[in-house]
Amino acid sequence: MKTFEDASVVGMHFREREGVPAKAIVANFIPPVTLQLQREPDNAFDEFAIKVLYENQHIGYIEAGVAGYVAPWLDEGMTATCVVNSLIERKNNLYPNITITVE
Repeated sequence: MKTFEDASVVGMHFREREGVPAKAIVANFIPPVTLQLQREPDNAFDEFAIKVLYENQHIGYIEAGVAGYVAPWLDEGMTATCVVNSLIERKNNLYPNITITVE
């Protein structure tokens, strides 16, 4: 088992569903919140991209520094859990502080 603490979800400013931005959804999180992770190996910007989903809505990505470690394990068939521990304010926006556990 591998654990990554204090990771972040990024790219929320580019996601919305039915007119509701992902950052507005995240602002209503009351930790702990469980998120789903999904590999996106064909991502044009990052071969190690890992999508973050909340209730089947794509809300962002795992930060690249952590995704580079986690993606190969997911590609090998390991499973990952992702839990929001807290929300951190940066530049007037809230970002999920997460723990990822890979087994």
